[in-house]
Amino acid sequence: MLICIAEDRPSERVAVKLLIASLLAHCPDVPIDLSYPPMDETFVGWLQGKTQIQLRSSANAGHSWNIKPYLLLALLDEGHSEVWWLDSDVLVTADFRTLAKSMSADTLVACEEALYGAYNDNGMRTEAWGLPVGRRLPFSLNSAVLRITQQHRPLLQRWCELLEHPVYRQAQQQSWTQRPTHLTGDQDVLAALVSSAEFADIPLHILHRGSGIIQYFGFSAYTLHERWLTMRYGLPPFVHCQGWKPWSERAKFRSGSGFKQWLQALYIQLSPYMAKARCHQPQLDETVDWLQPGSHIVVWGQRAGLGQPALTGLPLAVAFDALRVLKHLASCLGVRRLLAKVSGTIKHD
Repeated sequence: MLICIAEDRPSERVAVKLLIASLLAHCPDVPIDLSYPPMDETFVGWLQGKTQIQLRSSANAGHSWNIKPYLLLALLDEGHSEVWWLDSDVLVTADFRTLAKSMSADTLVACEEALYGAYNDNGMRTEAWGLPVGRRLPFSLNSAVLRITQQHRPLLQRWCELLEHPVYRQAQQQSWTQRPTHLTGDQDVLAALVSSAEFADIPLHILHRGSGIIQYFGFSAYTLHERWLTMRYGLPPFVHCQGWKPWSERAKFRSGSGFKQWLQALYIQLSPYMAKARCHQPQLDETVDWLQPGSHIVVWGQRAGLGQPALTGLPLAVAFDALRVLKHLASCLGVRRLLAKVSGTIKHD
């Protein structure tokens, strides 16, 4: 097994170090292939003595976040039989190698997308690419964690082909809000291929929200159901900090910033990602301001959670879950009223 990490943003430096620290804590003997072009001498010094880490230069080759299939193919070409990709904003909470022991060599591992902004895929990305649908997934795929083997080489090659397609490349010149769903990013292209008839026979192992991975994104992150799963079975082996990053401006308590941003900052500070990140702070060899509690309410929230990720921030999760249910009910009632109005108009006519 080889673990692959690639990142080209200077702002993610501490996140990369935290991911490495979590891997060394839980999978200390697994080799890591690391590509981080913004690396400076201080970072190189921090890597000294970590013999399981091999550095790769010029991995991005202009692909930015679309690098995944290109780099994974390169690693397969080098002879590696099994490669796990981990996004830089992921933390490992346990030895996940036990997952692979029960998998066949041709099993592809991917994640269920975060609840925030998620919707059913049901083959729509595949159809949008003009490909015949071979299976329909009831959720959107997320590629924060991927496991590929030599058997997935044809899938990776087709993934690269579609990322080079003029339609996709043109869409990438637009803002996120303007791109069609099937062209939003590289993982949407992967989802289209996985659901296509060409690759429908590839076995899938999905890391589901709450049981396989914590997708911490927005106010819909870490629901009551997911927290119950943690209390019963323990924290999943992966925690993914999507969208609102602890090192971003949204995670900072600022006077005059408004109640919503204050609430965002509080929810990020009380996240399981932050709880696990603070555990690895001694291994960073540097002081990281955003790992410190930004407010007294964060300290009290941590104490109220008794050191348990599922209990930390629980009152906020209750409120957000209740609000989401109310919005769903209001939406359903609105549709019913509209249908009733239309029906009454038709009958009247």
